[in-house]
Amino acid sequence: MEMFIAALIELFQPSHFPYLMLGTLLGLTLGILPGLGGTSGLAILLPFVYTFEPGVALAMMIGALAPTTTSDTFPAVLLGIPGTAGSQATVLDGHPMAKRGEAARALSAAFLASLTGGLFGALILSISIVFARPIIMAFGFGEQFLLILLALLMVGALTGANFLKGIASCFVGLVIGTIGLAEITGDPRFTFGTLYLRDGFPLIVMGLGLFAVPEIIGLLQSRSTIAEGGKLKIGWLDGLRDVKDNWFLVLRCSSLGVMVGALPGLGGTVVDWIAYSHAKQTVKNPEKLGTGDIRGVIAPESANNAKEGGALIPTILFGIPGSGNKVLLLGGLILVGIEPGIEMVTTQLDVTYLIIWSLAVANVIGAGLCIFLARPMAQLTRVPFYILAPVLIALIFFATYNASRDWIDFFSLMAFGAVGVVFKAFGWSRPALLIGFFLASKIELLSYQANAAYGWSFLTRTGSLILIALALATVVFLIRQKGSEVGESSRRDQKGQLIFTGLLALFPAAMIVAISGLDPRANVFPIALSGALLVMLFTIAVLQAMRLNPASSATVNRIAPLRIMSRNIFENEGTLGDHLRAYLILPVFFGLVMLLGFPIAAVALINGFVLMHDRSKYIVSLAISAAVLIILWTLSGALTLQYPAGVIANIISLPWWLGGAY
Repeated sequence: MEMFIAALIELFQPSHFPYLMLGTLLGLTLGILPGLGGTSGLAILLPFVYTFEPGVALAMMIGALAPTTTSDTFPAVLLGIPGTAGSQATVLDGHPMAKRGEAARALSAAFLASLTGGLFGALILSISIVFARPIIMAFGFGEQFLLILLALLMVGALTGANFLKGIASCFVGLVIGTIGLAEITGDPRFTFGTLYLRDGFPLIVMGLGLFAVPEIIGLLQSRSTIAEGGKLKIGWLDGLRDVKDNWFLVLRCSSLGVMVGALPGLGGTVVDWIAYSHAKQTVKNPEKLGTGDIRGVIAPESANNAKEGGALIPTILFGIPGSGNKVLLLGGLILVGIEPGIEMVTTQLDVTYLIIWSLAVANVIGAGLCIFLARPMAQLTRVPFYILAPVLIALIFFATYNASRDWIDFFSLMAFGAVGVVFKAFGWSRPALLIGFFLASKIELLSYQANAAYGWSFLTRTGSLILIALALATVVFLIRQKGSEVGESSRRDQKGQLIFTGLLALFPAAMIVAISGLDPRANVFPIALSGALLVMLFTIAVLQAMRLNPASSATVNRIAPLRIMSRNIFENEGTLGDHLRAYLILPVFFGLVMLLGFPIAAVALINGFVLMHDRSKYIVSLAISAAVLIILWTLSGALTLQYPAGVIANIISLPWWLGGAY
C-alpha cells in the first residue's frame, strides 16, 4: 500500500505532472482529428522519450494513450466519422442525436461514461495485475478465434435494417482484408502486381472513405447544417443525468471492456461492438438503439475506455500488446530501460503503480476537459454546410496522405468513398465492412494457429462451447429484434439495388479466379470467405427479385424464414444519383492538389466553395483558410510530413511545408 501511495505522490511532483499533462493534451488533440489517435501520439513521442527519466517518459506515453478513446467521440458524434476504430459503434446513435440538435447531451454522456470506464479499468488493472496471469494463459488461439467470430456476427446483425445484408457487408470487408501478402506463405493475393497493395489497403484510408466521405456528401445534399434547422437543444446536464440513470449499464459495459481488452491483440474495434450488442440484448425498448438513443452512446464509450486498463495487463505481464497502440508503448518501455514481464509485479512494482496512476489521472483530466468542451464543440453542428464541408474535405485528404504518404492513397480514398456512398444509399452496413476488413488478417492467422495447436478439437473446449452458444443465441436474438420496417425505396431504386447486388458479386468471383492457383495455405481462407459471400449475395439477389414481383412477394410474406430474411431488403437513404453528383467534389479537389499541391489546393477549395455560396463571407473564408494553413504547417513539422507537390512546384520554388523542396 505504501508503494501505491508513493507512486501517486511521485506522479504529482513538478518533475512528472507537467509531462503527463503534455501527453494528455497531445492525446486529446489527436483523438479529435479523424484518422489519428493514440498510435500517432506515441509515434510522435518515441523519438523524444529515450532522453527522459523512465517515470517521466511513462507519464507522457500513458497520457497520450488514455484520452484518445475519449476525444475521438467528438468527430463520431458531431460528424458521423469514427475518430479512431474504437468509436465506430458510437456513430450509430451519437450522430443521429447531433442531427436532432442533441450533440451536447450525447457528448457529455459519452465523456462521463468514458471517465467512469477509464477509472474502472485502472481499478481492475491495479487489483488483477497479480491474478490475471492464469486467466489470460487459459484463453488460447481457439477461444480468441471464436470471440472474433462472435464480434463479427454481432456487428453484421446489429448494423443495417436487414441482417443478411449486414453479415454480407462484414464478409465483403473480410475478403477485402485478404488482399495483400498471405499471412502464412507471403504469396501476393489480388495485388495486380503493385507494391501498394502488398500490405493491403491502409485502415485509415478505408475508414475515412467509408464514413467521412458519405457524411460530407450527405451534408452537401442537405445544403443545411448537421443539426436540423441549425438549432441546438439544451442537453449538457441531461447527458450527465443519463449516465447516472444508466449506471448499471455503465458498470456492465466497463467490465466487458476490461475483460476483452485483456485478451492480447483484440483491441478496441471488438470491444465497443460487444458492449453495443450487450446493450441491445439487455435494455428496455432495444429497437430504439440505432435511431439516436443515448444508451447506444453510453455502452460503447464505457467499454472502449475501460479496455485500456485491461489491455495493459498482457502488455505489462507478458510483453504481449493488448492492442495495436500497445506495440509502440512496448517499444517506448524498452527505450527507457523497462523490460515488461513478471518483474513488473515483483521488483518493478513501483513502475507498475505509476502506470496505473498515470492512466487514472489522464482519464480524469481528459474526460474533464472534454466535458467542459462538449457544449462549445456542439456549436459545430450549426456551421453552414458550405463552410464545414470544404474544411472537412481538406482534413480527410490530410489524414489520408499521412497514412502511408503515397499519392495512390488519394485514389483509394475516392474509391472507398464511392463504395461508402453507395452502401449508405442502398442500406448496406459500412461499420460491418470496416470491422470485417480490420479483423481479416487476425482471424486468418488465428484460424491457422488454432488448427495447428488443437486441430478441430478446440471446438470442444469449455471456453469454445460457451462462445459458440453465445454466438448462436446472439444471432437468434438480434434477428428477432429486426422487426421494424423502414421506408421502402421507389421501384426504380429497387431495380438499381438488385443490379448493385449482382455487380458486388463480381468481386468475390474475381478473387476466387485470381488466387485459385496459389499454395492452399494462401488461398483456402480467402476462397472460403469469397464462396460464403457469393452464397449470401445470391440469396439477397433472389429475395430482391422476388420482392420486385407482386406474386412472388406474396409468397415471401407467407413463408416465415423468407419473410424474416427479406425484411427491409430494399432499405435506402436518399437517391443515389444525387449523392454521386455531390461526390464529384472529391475528384475536383484531387485535380486541384495535382495542380497546386495540397496546402494551396486546400486554401483554394475553402475560399472558392464558401464564396461560390455566399460572396459576403470573404472575411470568414480567408480567416478559415488561414487557420487551416497554420494547422497544416504545424502538423507538417510535428509529423515531419512533406505535402504532395503539384505541377506548380515545377514552376515556382515553394517551401517544403507547401510541398516544395526547400
